[in-house]
Amino acid sequence: MNHHFKNYVEFNKKCASEQGISWPVKTNYNGCIDRDKAWALDELCGSNGRPTYWLSDLGMDEKCLALVNERRRVTGQSVLIKKALSPAWQDFIKAAIIDQIFIRKNKAGHVAMSIIRPIRVIATCALEVEPWDLTQEHIALAQAVALESQSSGQLARLVTAVVRNIIDLNFLTDRAPLLSKLLNSPLSRSARKPLPGDMRQKLAQRKAAEKLPERRAFWELVRIVFTEKPLTFYDELRFAQLKILVLCGLRIGEVPYIPVDWMRTYHYLDKKGRPAGEAGGFSDSIALRYFVEKRELSDEEGSLLYPDIQHIPRMFEESVREILGHISTLTAPLRARLKQQMEQGRLLTDYRLDKLVPVYELFPYLTGNPFIYVDSEQSVLTERYRRTYDIEVLEEIKRRQSARAQHNGKIRPQVHRYFYNLNLGNNSILKFRDATGQPCKPDYSNGYFLVSEVESYIRQHLPAKLSDLTMLRTTTGKIATHEMLFLAPKRSLLEGRNGGICDLTRYIGIGTVTAGDLQMNLYDRHIDGATIFQRYGQTDEDRKLTINSHTFRHLQNSELFRLGVADTIITKRFGRRSVTQSYVYDHRSLAEELQAIELPEAAQAVLGENSSMVLAMINSGKISGSLVDEFKKIQRKLGDQAAFEFLAAEADGFHTTPYGFCMNSFMVNPCPKHLECYSGCRHLSSSTLPNHRDNLARLQDQFMIAVRQIESRPSNSIGRDNQLQHAKSRLTNIQQILSSEPGSKPFADGEDLSTPLEEPPDIFYE
Repeated sequence: MNHHFKNYVEFNKKCASEQGISWPVKTNYNGCIDRDKAWALDELCGSNGRPTYWLSDLGMDEKCLALVNERRRVTGQSVLIKKALSPAWQDFIKAAIIDQIFIRKNKAGHVAMSIIRPIRVIATCALEVEPWDLTQEHIALAQAVALESQSSGQLARLVTAVVRNIIDLNFLTDRAPLLSKLLNSPLSRSARKPLPGDMRQKLAQRKAAEKLPERRAFWELVRIVFTEKPLTFYDELRFAQLKILVLCGLRIGEVPYIPVDWMRTYHYLDKKGRPAGEAGGFSDSIALRYFVEKRELSDEEGSLLYPDIQHIPRMFEESVREILGHISTLTAPLRARLKQQMEQGRLLTDYRLDKLVPVYELFPYLTGNPFIYVDSEQSVLTERYRRTYDIEVLEEIKRRQSARAQHNGKIRPQVHRYFYNLNLGNNSILKFRDATGQPCKPDYSNGYFLVSEVESYIRQHLPAKLSDLTMLRTTTGKIATHEMLFLAPKRSLLEGRNGGICDLTRYIGIGTVTAGDLQMNLYDRHIDGATIFQRYGQTDEDRKLTINSHTFRHLQNSELFRLGVADTIITKRFGRRSVTQSYVYDHRSLAEELQAIELPEAAQAVLGENSSMVLAMINSGKISGSLVDEFKKIQRKLGDQAAFEFLAAEADGFHTTPYGFCMNSFMVNPCPKHLECYSGCRHLSSSTLPNHRDNLARLQDQFMIAVRQIESRPSNSIGRDNQLQHAKSRLTNIQQILSSEPGSKPFADGEDLSTPLEEPPDIFYE
């Protein structure tokens, strides 16, 4: 074992012990961990709310294993099945978690998605090799498999980041560094994230367009959430959350923590004290109160939610009011029960602890199913409730069930089956009792349960149904979970996947809808019906779609820039700390950026369309050259009007060539060095357009080959020396262009090659 690896694990094991974390974690053959033994990453981070991210699997990555098996089939090797990783790999994953959370202070989501999974991918591709024996071949395979698994390249980049920032940085392998040669490989280049400065090949092409939502997926999602009828109560909540994501551009983790008291109203007066609407403005506006991510503060107990507001544009006010108002009405019964549970510290708040309750009467409280007795109208009532989720329908069901109880109605078999399974092996905890309270044999029709024993049973054996009663800590104090807007039944399988409905007025397990649930419903295609597209898509192609909700934020940010909204307002709207962050989300095309530049009225009167675009590029600093220098010189000496007239006449002096921009006019004579700008012409201005860089790189390779071939053939011929000198000078010029700053003139002091060549004297004339 590599001693660096041993020290890394031992140090983090000691850190875990100091934090009271049990290091040994028992897994089954597949590597799965029981929920009661799994690490709740959110709790380790001190995060607010219900745990979303868990260390629940220390086995091979299933999706990547399938791709590895495809390669093994091709080579005639046996297929592997998913199994637990070796103890060394498990220790490595746990050590990385402790290091990331307690040393580097990273969040649970980052650890789960950017650390744990990439390590599992590497371990899957390494097969039986231990972490300290990894080679570059293992990493190359992991990158290739990750790239094939996730075509966007994100997983491959995460694999590279783990190798660079954890494995190589801590010298955990005997062959470190593993990335010394891989960084220049074609794979690493293909998986490289486009840099912010990467330019577009066309004026209409958007910058970093891969960060915007895929057009078909976006409009299909809009169609679904705004026109389809939700099939379940859970989907009703998800649709509302997705509408808010589209309209407001919030982060996916911010929507679940919108408080029920979300609206803030502002009134505006003119200088005379009258409503501003009477003077042509707006008399009032509303803002959305929420807790912004990436601005949380921390103390010794963990993170603190940071409250903020987002002003709602007038065009969206009515929609936002309607969406959130509807959800507030739907979740009111859940909110009332959750508040009672928190105030009383109880679960079954409708009963005293010493109350004896008929077994069947507890069925709706534990399962959410309102139908205890057989009802011929069950399907009709279920459909009526799903149309509006009106609580009055639940009250009608309750009245009909009470009437059947009074007339000795037939109890549904599902009720008997549920309590039969519930009581297996737990007689000492949950006893059947008779009407006097004495223990008796199981009697599902006439037996009773003591409420205190039922609550004890739930706490010990049904922890997934316990309500979220933890107070959320914010920078302004604590806020109770029942003050959140998006509340839902917890683990109500009947409502979620068994085709029934949940009685929101009686079900005891209540919590917030997590960001993880919404993420799974947008792009987890591994389970049939898991995504909203699979459940509501109209065609097979629609049902295969997925989407990343964060792209909505990029889209709205870009549209606000395109419409001329100030960067300070955009920054404030999205809860950011600096204007610089807003420009990272700016994906306007070059044409849209130039269109947003406001030109002086004098220029608009003089310049045509092409000349105006050149002026916009000059003002934005995107081009330079002799034409630009002359324009600025005239502007300084003679003023704007003269400079605009000069530009109107000479704007044709801006050309794009295969190697950069040419800043010279050729209205009289053509360029004598046409397409040989790299010969050292002073008018050439470098660019970062991909096609320009590719052309130069291709020429560089050709001249390098030419130089090597000439030098490999010794000769005393004068022609050879001339050829070699010509090739070397061109190669030097091309390298100078590639290394120059975008927009600069690589040959500022070079010759003016646009000047017509002097013609040799005619031998027939003196």
